[in-house]
Amino acid sequence: MTDIRFDAPPTVARFMKSDAFVRVIAGPVGSGKTTGCLFELFRRACEQSPGADGLRYTRFAILRQTLSQLKMTVLKDITTWLKGIAEFKVSENTVYISIGDVRSEWVLVPLEDPEDQRRLLSMQLTGAWISECIEIDVDLVAPISGRCARYPSGIQGVATWSGIIADTNMPAIGSEWHKNMDVVVPPDWQVFIQPGGLDD
Repeated sequence: MTDIRFDAPPTVARFMKSDAFVRVIAGPVGSGKTTGCLFELFRRACEQSPGADGLRYTRFAILRQTLSQLKMTVLKDITTWLKGIAEFKVSENTVYISIGDVRSEWVLVPLEDPEDQRRLLSMQLTGAWISECIEIDVDLVAPISGRCARYPSGIQGVATWSGIIADTNMPAIGSEWHKNMDVVVPPDWQVFIQPGGLDD
């Protein structure tokens, strides 16, 4: 029997409770951002309404600048936290999660070149997680949004939840991410700032 327990710290808990379509959690290294995003996807997979066969289907793209970055950070955390229920297929760059009636696909998608972007923008997704989002062009958020809520479909049901989550270190002042996260936050976005290690 797999026993998985995650107690979200306060900022991560607020992040997970938000219904904003785009949610960004920012803060210093080691503040739990990646783990919070991991469990947000897992929670949404578990809460997905079942299809006609009684199974809960979801598919999430996990995005970062390079595949090696994804494998060295996000993939390691997924396979550590979800050991026993998550299987990574190297040939597909996909983590398959199976527990009870949950069937979730987490596809690792690098954005190193235009071909990677074309692949992403042809996918049918429930939602997406952008890891270290400040490394990626903020203009990609809108087209990624258009790929969400497209899976499951048909007899597998419809997406109970869809959206984009993102984690990052703090953006440089004046950057496009800074403008979207702090200056003029888009109406369907919400930003959460993790406190530093020396903060109360």
